[in-house]
Parts: sequence; C-alpha cells; structure tokens
Amino acid sequence: MRIKQSIVIPAFNEARRLGTTLDTVMDYARKGSKNAWVSEVIVVCDGCSDATERVARGYTDRMPLRVVSYADNRGKGHAVRQGIAASKGDVVAFMDADGATPVSELGRLSDPIIHGQADIVIGSRRVKDARVKVDQPVVRQLLGRAFALHAQVVLGLNIQDTQCGFKVFKGPLARALFKDMQCDGFAFDLEILAFARERHLRVLERGVEWNERSGSTVHPLRDGVRMLRAAWKIRSRLHAQRHSAAAESQTAPLLSPEPLYSVSST
Repeated sequence: MRIKQSIVIPAFNEARRLGTTLDTVMDYARKGSKNAWVSEVIVVCDGCSDATERVARGYTDRMPLRVVSYADNRGKGHAVRQGIAASKGDVVAFMDADGATPVSELGRLSDPIIHGQADIVIGSRRVKDARVKVDQPVVRQLLGRAFALHAQVVLGLNIQDTQCGFKVFKGPLARALFKDMQCDGFAFDLEILAFARERHLRVLERGVEWNERSGSTVHPLRDGVRMLRAAWKIRSRLHAQRHSAAAESQTAPLLSPEPLYSVSST
C-alpha cells in the first residue's frame, strides 16, 4: 500500500504529554478523507527512562503507528533522523511530542509540496500569518530572535523562525537529505536548512498555530550556546564541502554529474 504521508514524533521522556498529542493525531486522521489512514506515525523514543515507549505502543492497535526505540539519549536531531530514515511517505513531516503546533496544521503545510510549489515547508511563529495563542516567556522570545539573527548572519538563512518544531518535506528528499546530516542536538534544524539553501531547494516559511507548553527540555542559555557553536561548525562544514567539490570539478572527467538525490513528484 502506498503511504501518502509520514508523521515523525521525536520523544524524550514524554510519557505525560505524548498521549494527548497522539489522541489529536488520531482524531485528525479520522476526520479526514476516507483514505486518511493511508499514512503512518513514527514515534522515536530517544533513550527514554520513563513510560514514553509504553504510552506509544498503547496506540499501535488503534492507528498505523510504529515505535523506534534505543537505549541511549542521543538528542532530538538524532531522533528525527532515525524517524525519517524509517519513513515511507510521499510527504514526511516531523512535529514535537508536546503538540505545541497542532497536527491540524499538516494540511496547510503539505499543500505547497503536493502542488509542486515547494520542497520544504517550515512552520513559523514569527511571520505575519502565525497564530501564537500562548506565547513563550519574554526571555525565551528574546533569545530566540537573537538566535535567528545569528543564523541569518552566519549561515545566510533568510528565515524568521528556524526552530519551530513542525516541518514538512518531500518524502524522498527528506530521506536523502537527513541521511547526510550530523547534528544530533537541537541545532539539527539549522543544519537541514543550511544544506537545503546550499542545494538551492525551495523552502517556504508559513505561519502556524503555536501554544507554549510547560515541561520543555530545552535550556535557553545552555542549549542556546550549543546552537551558536553548532552554527559555526555547520558553516565550516559547508565551506569544506564547497572546497572539495571545486577541487573534484577541476580533476573529474567530463561526464554527466550524478544527481544529489532523486525526488519523485507528489
């Protein structure tokens, strides 16, 4: 059976919040078209020490849900990478386990990909059509904006909100793109967007509904500093790849270049 869309949910000790999010995903699919369940949900348990895996597996007989689980906590980037590698959908999305951006936004963000207008659509809390119902604390807002500005300067990303946890991709492209990624932590969004820009992919930023949720594992200062450092590492890696590609182009025989990846239209 062809899978139209995959939803990846990375989770680290989310036993308290995951069930509510999975309930909304299940309701969303049931209220959709008669073929809504030609889809899959993949929950990635990122070294959880609580009942997250048990909660997720409790839904496997109620909807097409698979659980990917491993013992060590590797970070959100690693979890998303594992989930996307396991996905089979023509369209692949990832969303946060806390449901800060509801799954009901999936249709709006998928439409530009389905109609061939974009390769990647990212949810945003900072563009005009965003609907932020419960905002972040002021300190988090200021740090987030400062981080976005830093990413624009260091990586040339013309994006207002790189870190919103709801992004949608062409499926084959996502599986190829994430395969080459190295960031295991929260900076993985930056890496994906920087490499998408490098490959001239069409990235659309679209406003989404967003609600602040308590219980976040992100530490604004500690993880913020890590992401700032990661941005410079990503920049260095891009420069190294450009230099390597330039050197290879000078010595390579005149053959038709192989594509970076193969993308089927949806």
